[in-house]
Amino acid sequence: MTVDRFTRVLRKVFFTAVALVSLFLGGVVCLMCQALAGRDAPTYRVEGHVTSHERGALPVGGNEDAMSHTIAVDAGGKQYRVTAVDPGLDLPPGQPVTLDVSTADGGIAYLRAGGGVVDLRPGVVRPVLLISAALLALGAVYFGAVRLNVYPPVATWLALALGALLAPVAVFVRV
Repeated sequence: MTVDRFTRVLRKVFFTAVALVSLFLGGVVCLMCQALAGRDAPTYRVEGHVTSHERGALPVGGNEDAMSHTIAVDAGGKQYRVTAVDPGLDLPPGQPVTLDVSTADGGIAYLRAGGGVVDLRPGVVRPVLLISAALLALGAVYFGAVRLNVYPPVATWLALALGALLAPVAVFVRV
């Protein structure tokens, strides 16, 4: 096998690897953008009452006194179940509550009871960190591809910019 043929084979293998890694990292970006879009999706309100309440020990971060609260809510003939560590969920059965239900996934975003509001949405730190890490890794993969002359440099960077711009837009339009 000559050096020229070996180089062509190596470039084809690297091209396939770059394509697969790009697909995976693009999927991570899209999934995390979808998680952020679902978190901030519009909600609608449903009124109901607590039908059951359970407490359970849930040691969190070394705090042995932490208690998880699981409540079941009957709202308009539909049953919702919520579990969280928040003491705002320490509600007796029969307590009237108002739920803000997400239009994106049907999950409960907020629970209002007795003048208090409990935010039940997932956090934003983890998705933002994963998006940033995936985009940095994607940039590094494309930079390596350009350095090895696998792709024309302009096409590579245009594909990266276009993919980074279109992935979140496609997810936000879907929700």
